[in-house]
Amino acid sequence: MHSTLALTGACLSAALAVASPVDYSSNNTSNGTAVPNFSLPPQNLTSYANNSLFTQWRTKARFRPSSNHIGDPTAFWQDEQGVFHVSGLYSYLRGPNISITSSIGGALTSDFLSYVDFHNYTNQSLFENGVAIGPGNKNDPLAVFDGSVIPKGYKNKVTLIYTGVHYLPISWSKPYIKGSEVQALAYSEDNGATWIKPDIDAVIPSPPEGFNVTGFRDPWVFQSPQFSKLLNDTPETWYLSVSSGIRQVGPRLLLYRQNASDFTSWEFLGPSVSTPVNTTFSAGNFSGNDGSNYETSNTLFLDEEGENLENGVNFVTMGAESGRKTHSFHYSLWKMGKFVRNPLNESVILEDHATGVLDWGLGYACTTMPDYKTNRRLGFCWSNDDFNSTISEQVGYRIGSGGVYSIPRELYYKEIPGVVADDLAAENGYWSVATSHLNTTLAKDGVDMAISEGNDTVTLATLGCKPAREILAFRKHANQTWGESDFNVDVNSIKSNCSNVEFTQKEGVTQAFIPFKQSPHSRQWELQATVEIPSSSLRNEEYEDFAAGFTILHSSASAPANYSVDDAAMLYRPSNETFMITRDVALGSDNVNTDPEMGKLRLWNISSTDAQGKQTYSIQPLNIRAFMDGSFFEVYVNDVLTISTHIYYWYKDSTRMGFYLQFPDTLKNSTLDTGVKFSKVRVWEGVPNVFPKRPTNPKELIDNGVGFVQPPNNPNVPLTYDGVGAPPLPPPENLPYGIDLGTVE
Repeated sequence: MHSTLALTGACLSAALAVASPVDYSSNNTSNGTAVPNFSLPPQNLTSYANNSLFTQWRTKARFRPSSNHIGDPTAFWQDEQGVFHVSGLYSYLRGPNISITSSIGGALTSDFLSYVDFHNYTNQSLFENGVAIGPGNKNDPLAVFDGSVIPKGYKNKVTLIYTGVHYLPISWSKPYIKGSEVQALAYSEDNGATWIKPDIDAVIPSPPEGFNVTGFRDPWVFQSPQFSKLLNDTPETWYLSVSSGIRQVGPRLLLYRQNASDFTSWEFLGPSVSTPVNTTFSAGNFSGNDGSNYETSNTLFLDEEGENLENGVNFVTMGAESGRKTHSFHYSLWKMGKFVRNPLNESVILEDHATGVLDWGLGYACTTMPDYKTNRRLGFCWSNDDFNSTISEQVGYRIGSGGVYSIPRELYYKEIPGVVADDLAAENGYWSVATSHLNTTLAKDGVDMAISEGNDTVTLATLGCKPAREILAFRKHANQTWGESDFNVDVNSIKSNCSNVEFTQKEGVTQAFIPFKQSPHSRQWELQATVEIPSSSLRNEEYEDFAAGFTILHSSASAPANYSVDDAAMLYRPSNETFMITRDVALGSDNVNTDPEMGKLRLWNISSTDAQGKQTYSIQPLNIRAFMDGSFFEVYVNDVLTISTHIYYWYKDSTRMGFYLQFPDTLKNSTLDTGVKFSKVRVWEGVPNVFPKRPTNPKELIDNGVGFVQPPNNPNVPLTYDGVGAPPLPPPENLPYGIDLGTVE
């Protein structure tokens, strides 16, 4: 609980409002039958009835199932009509193990503004009707894991190559059971709505001989003129990578080559990416950690516009397991460099010039697909829920669903010209140096080369990541939009220049919240803004705890003083080059994860020439686009840093937004420059309902099915579920559990 002190006249009345007595009575039922009251402080989430929190944090403009659990994005592709097939691992909440006993289900979209579930023949949009393939055959007796699509493959049909699961558990932290994972093939005769499994063996039945693997899954199929040249193959050749690792040695990406015209046989060439256990490319933690096992890897060839198979810079994205203490030990990584012929085998190997983090928050299992019409490469990342781990499974029944995907992201090769060629630019990190068009080298080598040639600047190269251009159309669905005036503030003037600032004191640090002139009424909005911070604050210990940004949700100023509050902010802390999302919500850490999300971001010193021909220097600003949709929050900064997370607000009126400045007591009355400039601030409130054909009544969306999900017209052998381990179904009379579930907001 935080007390708020209003230190100026405009805030005084709110801060001195008399608190009314707290009535917990209607929130005090036990045994999982309580009805939530969002005007009163929350209880432990397990005390509430099943599905009673179904609408509380639900997204409106993100890909997600109508109910139950969505996992990894997978089997994405674009058909000949230009329609995108977006799908993922889907499972009932009530089964032997959620997100493990999975099928693949999805929806269709042409613009990411409107999706239609597969098999939507009767306008019934329960997501189980969108299931395209389930487990149960000889190649996938327990589960279906990730796969990727060949538009014209087996029998010249659209073809899915995926991982079939035989044994569980599978984990980088446990001995691998031989035969646990195989790579299997299925094809479709209805444009991917349903996958047929031919009566053939697994197309890759086991890891390479002698490999003591940590995992063997998530096949990624692709064509590459660059690989074909290196390996003396025909341009039509298909390649396939399997994400893996060698126990106590390090993660590996295993490369295969098409060995049969019908895609039923693949030849192992060797690892295309190979790193030691827990490799950290950057000494400053700008690159995450490779861990011990890769998952969901994509091999990409990109230029400034997106996909360029012939000449694009070489990238690999991957999930990395075990190298992180938080986030289920997961990092979402990418690598940039150059594939060269491996002299030790018949494979190619990536020379790593840079390694970065694709999503510093909950975003994981990221996958991509091409947009053939525009030569873009579009990516999605999955975020699981983020409740306290001791109650997360039980809370799943209270919210009736789990998992959500990010908005589509454009991935591309990005250059940053004019960066001063100094020691900072020469460090290993999420950047390399461009030596010529679409050619890069290690940062240190590039900086040394520039200096030897008499240049004092370099062009840095990295992976660009930004919201897909289609997302701009979200703004057309806004029910209101407004801009905030440009705003300058510093530590010493904030009290005299800001008429309604609210201050919070925490252990020698002041947090200042300056409310916007207006705030949204919902948690569905986009914010765009630019923030400039003093150059002297970067990597300077005297500025420890100094930070600036935006409050993204804050409880009402009239809330009783003895209530816990919802308070979340996004901010940049220049002393350690960290962009943060704080999550101090009323639910507290007993219910949800309240740890801040943090990502490393370097603001470069850019050299330019003014109109008089004089060389000038300036620090990059923070160019921010942030999206709130229910509890799900995504922020994109300078097209190089992305963080996605959940912010589980409780109160209905926790919607206030504003400017944010944080400073330690040591900076009060200091002569150090603390000036921050906010500009181009604009908010759009309101987002489209991207599943317009789904029912709006939650009772029609909630599905309490048990076991394994199969396609509605399953062409394959279904798996029989015996009910072992499933929690009991809630009684029908408990729907809608005594609260108004009239619409999904």
